[in-house]
Amino acid sequence: MWSFGGQEVDAKGKVVLDSKETIESARFMTQFWKDAHDEGGLAWDDSNNNRAFLAGDICASLNGASIYVAALNGADKFKTEKGAALHTDILHAALPAGPKGQYAYHTAFTHMVMKYTKNTKGAKEFLRWAHKKDNYEKWFVVQKGFAVGPTRDWEKHAMWNNDPVMLPFKAATRQGRPMGFAGAPGKQSAEAWNKYIIVDMYAQAASGKMKPEEAVKWAAGELRKIYT
Repeated sequence: MWSFGGQEVDAKGKVVLDSKETIESARFMTQFWKDAHDEGGLAWDDSNNNRAFLAGDICASLNGASIYVAALNGADKFKTEKGAALHTDILHAALPAGPKGQYAYHTAFTHMVMKYTKNTKGAKEFLRWAHKKDNYEKWFVVQKGFAVGPTRDWEKHAMWNNDPVMLPFKAATRQGRPMGFAGAPGKQSAEAWNKYIIVDMYAQAASGKMKPEEAVKWAAGELRKIYT
């Protein structure tokens, strides 16, 4: 959607999804789905892509590094058709650019203290401790870059020299946008995300249940229920 110039809302929070750019992206996805995707994917949940890739049923997936990490940890279990460890035949790459640019949403890890927390002081102290560089670094290294660094300073970390397969994640946030762009991330964008409105928009078009323009109009209506 972003790579075609579409967006859910504008900077003021007004729903602007129903645009020619979003419709063009839905038309592209409809054809792309027919040409290159597993039709069964329309029935998948959040874990199916990992299982399908590790089983050799698909050759590529829009994914974080969880498939690769699973293959590393299960080197004796996951093999290529030639019997080699599957992780030796896995690569990562940034999403391709579209007519309006190269953008992506990268998994966000947000740490916060809720208003109803019984021990606010202790919770804040813990977060300060966890985010001290020496402590945060241990977590950053053990997950191999699956969660990219919050600042560009982490792009300089020696960890990236240990595994070239993970290198595309080194600068992943440079193309990153928050959910609900161009509006500010918040409870409304989170609700839209958790209801899979944009995902379902493309699924409706790709499955043929709706024409691309109808799917976009439907999704815009669902967003308006949240943002107005």
